[in-house]
Amino acid sequence: MSSTYKERIFDKFPLFLGGFLLVYLAVFDESLFNFIINNLGQNQFSVALATSVAAGFPMFFAVGFIKQTILRRWQTIYYYEMFIRGLSHRILTIILLGIISCIIIFHEGIHQFNTPILIACMLFSLYLIIYALTARGKFKP
Repeated sequence: MSSTYKERIFDKFPLFLGGFLLVYLAVFDESLFNFIINNLGQNQFSVALATSVAAGFPMFFAVGFIKQTILRRWQTIYYYEMFIRGLSHRILTIILLGIISCIIIFHEGIHQFNTPILIACMLFSLYLIIYALTARGKFKP
């Protein structure tokens, strides 16, 4: 591995960790799924909707962050590439993490099992805000 490749990976290492946080939220965390199921009636449509939203949204953003770090040379859909390079990807991720944090705080309550998830959501949101403010004009394709 050349030093420039390592520098690029470690430069965006928090994005890589944030991608894995979103993978965790999509695969293992049930807070978003339970919130949707509890607010809708339990029928086939609501279970399908809750499963799609609770797993699909975080995974959609997770793939974008992991793609920006270690899968840089792999080509994906052109419009998805433009989306993950833009500021709107980070803003929508901050909104998603804020929604999940609010669900954890107000509907499930804070306890020892979801405190690390809540802290990780807040720290990654803070990092994305700082990253968006400092890296605004530094994009090089």
